[in-house]
Amino acid sequence: MVNLLNEGDFTPFFKLLNEVDADFSPTLSSRVNLEQYALKLLKVATVFGVYKQNQLVGAIAVYMNDLESKIAFCPFIAILPNSRGQGLSQRLLELAIAELKSKQFNSLSLTVRADSPASYLYKKVGFKVINEFNYENSCIKGLKMELELL
Repeated sequence: MVNLLNEGDFTPFFKLLNEVDADFSPTLSSRVNLEQYALKLLKVATVFGVYKQNQLVGAIAVYMNDLESKIAFCPFIAILPNSRGQGLSQRLLELAIAELKSKQFNSLSLTVRADSPASYLYKKVGFKVINEFNYENSCIKGLKMELELL
């Protein structure tokens, strides 16, 4: 079941962030305070979460608040390891894209590690590589990707 999350979902969302932290390289916790980050996303972004047996197993966060340029940004998408390979990331991404299209957004951008398996999902959905970069204070290569929505 997919739900729109809000501040009342802080505990399961914060738990999810902690459980997937090491899956990001560099880790999320090396870049942000996870508690503050969870609160910020739940307050400012649109966050969809997927539940299985009353456990939050994945989520996507999208900033849909630039109503002037109509450009959205996805800072976070993750699925717990034991729930991967079931199409949940694609389902969350497609739900966010449908929401953006309904609000007439022009594009959705995100960043991803260049060697991440997630980059293949993004390309499959239609994202294009805009540029390559190195994550701050590391030699980890990243990609900025964008999906045109109109």
